[in-house]
Amino acid sequence: MIFLDTSYLIAFFVNREENHERAVEIAKIIKNEEKLISKLVVAETITVLKKKLETKDIIKIYDTLKDFTTAEDSHLFDNAFEHFIKYDGEISFFDAVYLAIMEDFGIHQIASFDSDFKGKKGIIVIS
Repeated sequence: MIFLDTSYLIAFFVNREENHERAVEIAKIIKNEEKLISKLVVAETITVLKKKLETKDIIKIYDTLKDFTTAEDSHLFDNAFEHFIKYDGEISFFDAVYLAIMEDFGIHQIASFDSDFKGKKGIIVIS
């Protein structure tokens, strides 16, 4: 199982993004793996996409996101806050929640272009 970060999803869905071609390559590499996102990933992705795409395109992407396994994440906010404190502000609260989800699900791989995940114990960043 692999966790999909917002930075990866944005690069994948937006053709003019710097990492778009690499995101498409990664999609081919992980095509047979179960992919996990969270409700917070959906919210963050849609928010960022609003600055980059038209609403009609975002609707299609939202429908695609619904096809992924989606974790309920609000119960992990306390654990995420511990990660946030542990890294002393080096990562965003969003990223702390994603680390908590990965820990909860026993996931060690994340597709991401966010450098905040690099060097985190037990995490393999695919970028």
